[in-house]
This record gives sequence, structure tokens and C-alpha cells, in this order.
Amino acid sequence: MSDAIERSLHRPECSSAWEAYIVDRAGAGDEYAWPAVVSVEGEAPGGQITRPDALLRADGEVTVVHAPAGGQLRLVVDFGRLVSGSVELGVVSATGAPIRLAYSEAVQFLGREGDAATDPDDFFYRGYTLGSDAKPDGRVDVFPPPPAPTVLHSAALRGAQRYIAVSLDGAGTAKLDFIRVLTTNRRSNYDGYFLCDDDLLNRAWYASAHTLAVATIRNQKRNPYGRWVIVDGPKRDRLAYGANLGVAGIAAYAQDGGYREIVRDTLNLFAWQQEPDGTLPAASEIDVPSELGDPGPPRGAPEGFGPPAEAGLARLDSYAAWWVICLEDYLRYTGDTEFVAALLPVARRVIGLLDAHAGDDCLTRNDLYGKTYTINWHPPDPAIGADAWENASYVGALRALGALERRVAGNLSAADALEARADVVRDALVDRLWDDAAGAMRQNTEAADVDHTGDASTGAVYFDLLDDDRARRALAHLSERLGSPYGTLTTTRDDNTYMTRFISPFILVQEAFARMRHGDDEAALRLVRQCWGAMLRFGPGTMWEQVGADGTPGGAGTVGGGGTSLAHPWSSAVPVLTVGVLGVAPDADGFRTWRVEPHVADLRWAQGRVPVPGGSLAVRWRRGPGDRTFELSVEAPAGTIGRVYVPLLGADRTIARDGTIVWDRGHGSPSVRRVGDAVVVDGVTGSSTFAW
Repeated sequence: MSDAIERSLHRPECSSAWEAYIVDRAGAGDEYAWPAVVSVEGEAPGGQITRPDALLRADGEVTVVHAPAGGQLRLVVDFGRLVSGSVELGVVSATGAPIRLAYSEAVQFLGREGDAATDPDDFFYRGYTLGSDAKPDGRVDVFPPPPAPTVLHSAALRGAQRYIAVSLDGAGTAKLDFIRVLTTNRRSNYDGYFLCDDDLLNRAWYASAHTLAVATIRNQKRNPYGRWVIVDGPKRDRLAYGANLGVAGIAAYAQDGGYREIVRDTLNLFAWQQEPDGTLPAASEIDVPSELGDPGPPRGAPEGFGPPAEAGLARLDSYAAWWVICLEDYLRYTGDTEFVAALLPVARRVIGLLDAHAGDDCLTRNDLYGKTYTINWHPPDPAIGADAWENASYVGALRALGALERRVAGNLSAADALEARADVVRDALVDRLWDDAAGAMRQNTEAADVDHTGDASTGAVYFDLLDDDRARRALAHLSERLGSPYGTLTTTRDDNTYMTRFISPFILVQEAFARMRHGDDEAALRLVRQCWGAMLRFGPGTMWEQVGADGTPGGAGTVGGGGTSLAHPWSSAVPVLTVGVLGVAPDADGFRTWRVEPHVADLRWAQGRVPVPGGSLAVRWRRGPGDRTFELSVEAPAGTIGRVYVPLLGADRTIARDGTIVWDRGHGSPSVRRVGDAVVVDGVTGSSTFAW
């Protein structure tokens, strides 16, 4: 028996060590989050805090805070993870000064005002948030000393904090029993998981998963039928955005099967607020009344539920394009043809809007078009003109609608026309904005100065707009001209009025996929190690909206310090690791057909499970010392069929499947063929192990 045959009869060992990485999960405890650690900070002559650990639990023991006038003394409570909800403080007695609770996602920003901006000119001054369910907003609560034992409640929901500072606003004494948070976000059940031999990548996956969980919220105060939806960040905006699901949605499908309905309901919010010209709101409140399915003629948001004034003033049409892309993603991952068919009129109107704004060169153009501001994917950066990333997204949306017309509506002529239009826009975009001398895409047709921004080239490669030579040059430009120790910069310039200089994990996810498509797997994982590694080192154990050029959330180009959202699911590493490293993706809607195409990079092994309609799809692979052996096991649900890519790792091999040779150094059956550096086996069902 050959070594390949013998190995194909034994599946790689499966480890349960992944469960140790879970931050919080459904069924893991009661609805309250309790602190893990309490410490005392500051000095106050004559002041004292006794038994700080008593604050950890409601057991009748008390923490006593005695503060003199003018002192700087406080308790710092660490919950061990980011939590979201209503804060409760048990007070036995209090006299003198008011009791202050200050909230922060990261301990580095835990000041007297929590992590709120202190500049009155800052948009997020004093913790301003756009979400209606967190009003009155703020990052502090101050309570007069209660006359009798009581439980103090935060004035409203406090969206995200790992740290709470407890102090007195002057001379006084307080006896405190406990502090806790009544959590309001959804908790994942982790019927999907990931594990590999790199601890940093594992931590990035589960930190990303927890980020999505704390950003999954609902508000049933104004609308008793409000559903769970995914927002951009639980602390600050607390709004849904149309493009975020391009990353957060793929992450959601991978970690928890229950998210299929949540992504659906998030998409549905926008459909019920479309304006007559096809415009979708830049952002949506989470509780907009909406039935599932076709909202009928477009008429804007229901009265009283429109987007916050600031978001309602902005035109962000690239996010509308991504809404169409995410609708097609939803169909592929769920197979929910009925819902998608009902929303096809909405998608058609979005494409009609983008077409209507196209110039003579066929590129869709940004302008005010009835709004006060027109901005790109990084608000509030302006976007007037034909933007490279937006037009790449326009091509993606045309292709997505073409696919929906073909697979859902059965309208082949409409599908052909949309795909032809996509090719025209692609060619026009490359013709107008590809800079052959730089080997990169220019940002915008109307930017005052030429700049080859990271999003411009990333979008072109991600949406497969460039030929192989140009794609390789664009990827080289990203690493050589925009690379940094913490990931790819948006721009090298500080004076680009169209793009602030920072690092965007949202764009880096797209770059990582683009690199994997072009065989640069190790560079793709290097981005994760650089950027997500920086976020994990700084804290608080969730993924941020953006990263400063110095690797911190307070660096140049970010919102500034604690104003940056440190829990933003559009920065999830889950898609890169589950779809990329494990290689699991749907080929036909609802995973009726699927593929497993691992990108092994420099890893030695990986395993995981992806929830799919009707069950789950599990993958395990392992490479031996010196790449002398490789084993790949796949377990798929009944009634599905797939395609498996067996990596060759640079040499031709003899490959066995479950004890039978299927590829012998260049020769195989009709269902087995070589594609690049992999052997592809079609028609895989049930459980199989491939080995060489």
C-alpha cells in the first residue's frame, strides 16, 4: 500500500482547543456581565478605598470609597472583554459628592469623561452617538448620592466598554456592593469555528467574532417588532451601513448559522427606505419598521424613522452598490431565493441610480445630487468626481445584479446586458485611472493632485478588473509604496483632501483576498499579522474601525483616541481565515455546490467548521515536515456536492482519495485535473480524505 493511500484512509486529528479562544458565547451564563478585575488608581491624601474586590460580586460585602476634596482616586473595573448594555451599580450608602461612572473601550483612554472626545468641535464630543437606543448618550453617568440603598442605572444603554472608572466628584464616602452590565447584544453560538497552528491568527478570528457579537443589536422600544441587525459599532454610530456586510456578512455566515436571518434583516432595513431616484440611505437606524420582502414603490424612510440628520444629509452611493453585492452574497450563502426575488426591484433601482450618474466615459460620478455632502467609503472624506474604488464597486454591483437576474429572475437578456455593461465600465475605469508608470490606479478623476491610494488599486484587483500583469504590479505597489509595519496605508500623503492617511482593516480584507487570488498567500496572512496583531496588542480584544499609521487607534488620520470605534465588524479577520485559509465557499446558492480551496501560506495545519443550510461543512488539513506529506479531510452535508482543491506545494504528487489513487503525477480521471499549484477533484460528496 503506498504512503498516499495509507494516509488517505486516516483523517487528520481534530482538536477541540478552539473553544478556549471563545470570548463569550450563547448559554455561557446569565444575562449580566460581571467584572473580572478591579484595581485602585490615583492618590488622595486622607482618602482610601477598602476591599475593592468586593465590587466583583453581589455577595453582601462592600467596597468603601472615601475621597477627600480635590483628590484623584478611583476604582478601575475591567470586565475582561468588551460588553454592551445598561450599567448597574449597587449602592449601600453614600454621602457627600456625586458618584461618577466613566466608560471606555480601551484602558488607555479611560479619563474623567471616559473615552469621549473633549474638544467641543469634535463631531463625537462628549460621547455623542447617532443611535436612538443609546439616548441620552455620553460616556459618563453622574449620580447624586442616593438617600437609601439602591441600584443605580445608567441613563441609557452604554454601547461598548471593557473598562469602567468609579469615583466621587469631590469629598464624600460611598459603600458599593457590585457593578455589572445587563447585556443587550446577541451572543454567538459558534456552530462555526476556526483553529490553526498560529496563535495570533486564532486570537484574531475569535476577537473578530466577538466584535460581530457586540455589534449585533436590536431596539424594540420604538418598534416592538425590531429585529436583530448588524451595526458598524456598538459604541458610537450604532447604525447599519450598506457596505459593512461586504466583510461583516461573510464573517457572520462563517461563525453562526443564526446570522443568516440577521444579515437578511439588515439588508431589508435599507430596502424599505429607498428614495424614488434609487438612492439608499447612507446609514439606517436599527428599528425602522419593515416587513420582509418587497417594500413596494420607493418613498423614503417611514415617518419618524429616517436616518439621523447627519447621515441623511450625505450621499454615499458606493455603499448602495455594495448593498447589491451583499444581496447576491446573501443568496449564495443562504439559497433564500424568495427573499432575494422580492428585493430585486430595489437592486434594479440602485443600478439605475448609478447608471444615471455615469458620465460620457461610462464611469459613475459623485456629486451632491440633492444632498448636502457627497463622501467616499471613509466618511467624511469627500468624493466628488469618478472615484476608482466606487467604480470598481459599481462593476461589482453590475455583475451581482446580472447574477441575480440570471439565477433568480431567469431573465437571461437582462443578465447579459448587465454583464456587458460591467465590462464597458471596467474598461473605461482602467483606461481613465490606470497609471502605467506607477503601476497603480489613481484615486479620482477630479482630485486636485494625482495620488495612487490603497483603495484604488485594491478595489481594482479585488473586483478582478486588471489583467494578471497589471494586478501583480498593483499588488507590488501596495506593499512597496504603501506598506507599513501595521498594514497597507490608505495614502502616503498628509495633504490628500480626498483620503485621510491611516490603515483600514476593511480595505485590507479586500487586499488579502486579492493577494490570495494571485497566489500571494503569505503576504495576505502578513497583513493579518501586522494589522490585526497591532489591534490585539493595544486592546481591548475587539477589532477597530481604523488603525493609525503608528499602529494605535489614536494615531494620525483616525477619529482621535477613544473617538475611534474599537469594535467594528467591518474589520473582521474571519473571512480571510475561513474562506481563505480553510478555503470554504459556496459555488451554487445555499451551498448546494461548494468548493474547498485552502490557502495554506506558511501554516502547518488548520481546521474548522462552517454552518451551511442543512448542516455544516468541516475541513481539516495538515502538511508534514519538509512538505513531504499533505492530508485534507472534508465533511459535507447530505445532498450537496463540491469541488476540492488539493494543494501541491510546488511539486507534482501522487494523490489518493479514501484509499484510491485519483492523481498520479499528471494523470487522473476526467473529474480530476490540475489547476495552477493544486489538483482539483470534482463531484465530492459526504466525507473524504485526500492525501499525498
